[in-house]
Amino acid sequence: MDNPAPGGAPRRLVLLAPDDTGFAARFLPLVAAARSAGLAATVVTRVDAHRGAIEAAGARVVPFALGTSRINPMAAGYEAGQLAGILKALEADLLHAIGLRAIVVGGTAAAMSGIGARIYQPDDLAALGARTDAAGRLTRFTLRQALRGALATRTTRYLCETTADAAALGLDPADTALALVGADGLGAAAATLYGEFARA
Repeated sequence: MDNPAPGGAPRRLVLLAPDDTGFAARFLPLVAAARSAGLAATVVTRVDAHRGAIEAAGARVVPFALGTSRINPMAAGYEAGQLAGILKALEADLLHAIGLRAIVVGGTAAAMSGIGARIYQPDDLAALGARTDAAGRLTRFTLRQALRGALATRTTRYLCETTADAAALGLDPADTALALVGADGLGAAAATLYGEFARA
């Protein structure tokens, strides 16, 4: 992972999420976890009515609209190019992508920007994991190949809220790259990962 910035400036975490509504409702503990680890947090997301709540929690907000339709390689590539410019401008050190589209677009943008430190947090993959048809199996295989292969680095970590999400990606609970949200909640699990990054 990258070394701390000269002069003791805090390292910069970018949280990439689909929209500010979902982030404000479920993921504000990530901002507190970042602050407790000494990281400066920026949330890059589609902005609607909850920017103030995110900023009040201590994060900067940068508007960026991830697509909402099925992932099209051409559209995802265009979004990744735009996002790469944002990540470079923010001088991001760590990317935490929430949701599959954010992972695909964010992981590609991180690669384009030279950001090796990444946290991927798939969101609610239970339905995909439960599918037994050929399309479901193919989708799981493709996701596993991308998230564990082309979009991963040696410092990529995976944060899953359920064992079903982890299983859908072929992640073993004993894998040291995987953090499962435990009884203490999402904030505590994220704080462990952020602390690992801050100490590296």
